[in-house]
Amino acid sequence: MKSKNVDMLHGNITKGVLMMTMPIMLQCVLQTLFGVLDMSVLGYYANDTAVGAVGACGTLTTLCTSLLFGCSVGANVIVARHIGEGDRSKTNDAINTALAFALAGGVLLLLIGLFFAKTFLQWTNCPESLLPGAVRYFKIYFLGAPVLMLYNTFASILRACGDSRRPMYYSITGGVVKIGLNFLCVAVLNTTVEGVAIATIASNLVAGGLCYITLKRSHKNFDFNLRSMRFKKEELKKILHVGIPSGLQTSLYSFANVIIATAVNGLGPNATTGISIANQFDGILYQVIHSPGVAAISYVAQNVGAQKLDRVKKSIYSSCFVSVIFGASLGALSAIFSGELSSIMTRTPEVIAYSRQKMLIISSTYFICGINEVMGAALKGMGKPIIPTVATLVFMCLLRFVWVYGLYYPLFEGNLTFLYLVWPVGWILSIATLGVAYIFAMKKLRMQSPLQN
Repeated sequence: MKSKNVDMLHGNITKGVLMMTMPIMLQCVLQTLFGVLDMSVLGYYANDTAVGAVGACGTLTTLCTSLLFGCSVGANVIVARHIGEGDRSKTNDAINTALAFALAGGVLLLLIGLFFAKTFLQWTNCPESLLPGAVRYFKIYFLGAPVLMLYNTFASILRACGDSRRPMYYSITGGVVKIGLNFLCVAVLNTTVEGVAIATIASNLVAGGLCYITLKRSHKNFDFNLRSMRFKKEELKKILHVGIPSGLQTSLYSFANVIIATAVNGLGPNATTGISIANQFDGILYQVIHSPGVAAISYVAQNVGAQKLDRVKKSIYSSCFVSVIFGASLGALSAIFSGELSSIMTRTPEVIAYSRQKMLIISSTYFICGINEVMGAALKGMGKPIIPTVATLVFMCLLRFVWVYGLYYPLFEGNLTFLYLVWPVGWILSIATLGVAYIFAMKKLRMQSPLQN
C-alpha cells in the first residue's frame, strides 16, 4: 500500500484510528454543511416553502438509498478483510462485484424515484403546501442515483485500503461545485428545489470521478474497469451478507425517523420546517459521532482478516473513546447555541422554536449514539452484521412505533419534548444489547483463530 494509507495492521492504534477518523469526520461534516448552505440559499433567495420541501425529502431519500448504500459497507468489510489476508485475487473480485452491484442498484433507485415520489411523500403526511416542490426535488435527485451509488462504493474501497484522506479531498471538491451551482441556479437563474437537486448530482459526479481515477492510478494491483465489472458469486454472497443487514439497519433507522417526522408534520408547516432545520444541524453532529464507527469497520475487518484479535479489541475501544469526546463537546455547543444556529436558515420565530426544541434534547445526548454506532460497526467488521440490525429494529424502530402510537398520541400529543426522548432511551438499550453480542463474538473469533498478537 502507498504511504498515504494508514497501516491498520501495525503501529499505534489510537493514532491510526484518529488518522482514519479525522478525514472521514471532516468529509461528512462538510457534506452536511454543504446541505445547510443549500437550505440557507433557498431560505434567503426563495422562501420557507422551498426549504421545507427539500427538508421533507431528507428522511425519505435516506430510507430509499440506505439499503443499497449498505452494500458499500459490505464492500468495505470484504475488501479490507481480503487485504488483511493478503489475497489480491479475491480483493479484485470483491471490488468488481461491488461496483457492478452499485451500478445496477443505482438504476433501480432511479426508477423508484421517478415513479413513486408523490406516493412516498404522501405516506409521510407531507403538508400539501410543500408537496409539489418536494415531488420535483425527489424526482430530480434520483436521476443521479447511479452516480451516487458508484461514488459511495469507490470511497468505501479507498477507505478499506486505509485511505480516508483522498475521499475527503474529493468530497470537498464536489461540495464546492455543489455550492457554486446551487448559488447560480437559485440566486441567479431563479430556480428553487430544482437547482439544489441538479447541484447535488453534479457534486457526486465530480467526487465519484476523482475517486475512480485515484483507484486506477494509485492502486495498480487492483484490476477493474467497465468490462471487468461483473458479479462473482462467492464475493457477492459475502458482500450481501454484510451489506443487506447494514442497509436494512439504516433503512429501519430512517423508517423510525419517518414515524417521528409524521407525528411532527401533523402540527403544521412551521413544525415540519423547524424539524427539517434541526435535522440539518443534528445531521452534522451525527456525522461527527458516526465517523469513528466508519473507521472502526475497516480497522476491525483488516485485523480480523490478519487474525490480530488484540488489535481488533483495542481499535474498538479507541473508536468509542474518540466518538464520545467529540460527541459530548460538540453536542453541548450545538444545544447551547441552538437558537442562533436555527436562525441562519429562517427568520420565522415559530420555526426557530420548533427547531431549537429538538436540538436541545438530541444534540446534548448524541454522544450516547456514538457508542452505539461504533459497537454496531465493530460487529459488522467481525462478520456479525445481523445483530446490529436486530437491535435497530427493536430499539429504534419498534420502540419508536410504540412510543408514538402507544404513548405520545394517547397521552402526550403535542408534547415534543416527550416525543424526542425516545432517541436517547433507544440508544442506551441498544448499546447494552450490542455489548453482550460483542463479548460472545470475540470469544468465538478467539476459538477459531489460534494466532494471537
